[in-house]
Formats: sequence, structure tokens, C-alpha cells
Amino acid sequence: MIQLTRGEKELLLEQKGFEQQQALDRADEDKVIPWAEGNGLWGALTRLASDLIGADLVAFFVDNPYANDTAQGLAVRVGRQPFEVGPVLDALVQDGFLDVVEMGGLRVYLLTEESHRRQTLQQYATWLREGFHWARLALER
Repeated sequence: MIQLTRGEKELLLEQKGFEQQQALDRADEDKVIPWAEGNGLWGALTRLASDLIGADLVAFFVDNPYANDTAQGLAVRVGRQPFEVGPVLDALVQDGFLDVVEMGGLRVYLLTEESHRRQTLQQYATWLREGFHWARLALER
């Protein structure tokens, strides 16, 4: 049996923490579809869904790909206030992840038909559910 000094034990624990961080970073890289990263889709989506409201909206549209509703209706569906979801929805529209149509004077949001963006949303929602995003946010703070 090998006996380690206190300093050696601390060094091993520190190294293990570093290796765990590297593994976490590699897991993120493994999750990214190469064309999504190359086209900036992953970075844009990470920026847009970096809080709970964005994550809730992304997860909602991935789980309900044929849903369409107003900001007020979507706020009810994800348990938020309309003033909270409106700016996030508009940002997702601006970056092409959602579409918006005018129906009787109402702005109705729906998932884009563009396949690369839909697939990036699906991948991001899976990534969120696996906890990589939240673990990384916690480590960066």
C-alpha cells in the first residue's frame, strides 16, 4: 500500500478536478454538430437560451414542434410572464430559430421550417436535459 503525503493528496485531488473540467469541456464539444458550430448556430442559440426563460422556450418548441401561439399564450405554457418571454421570442425569430406570422393583429410564434436550425434546437434541448449547460454555467460563476 502506497502512503501519500498531504501535499501529494491535494495535488492528486486538484489534478482530478482539472481532468473532470476537461472531460466536461470535451462533452460539450462532442455534442455540437460540426455544421451548426461552423455556421454560428450553436453559439447564437447558446447566447439566446442562456437563462431559464430561453431554455424553457427552446424545450417547449422542441417538445411541441407544431405549436404556434402568441407571446402571452407561450408565457402561460412555460410558466412565465409575457413581458419576460416577448424579448426572448423576438431574439429567436431574429436569429431564425422561430418564425412569426401576423394573424388577426396578433403575432403568432412557431418553430422554423429550416432543418439545420430545427436540428440545432433539438440538439441543444437534449444537451440542456443532460445537464452539461447548467454544470458549465455553475463552474463559470
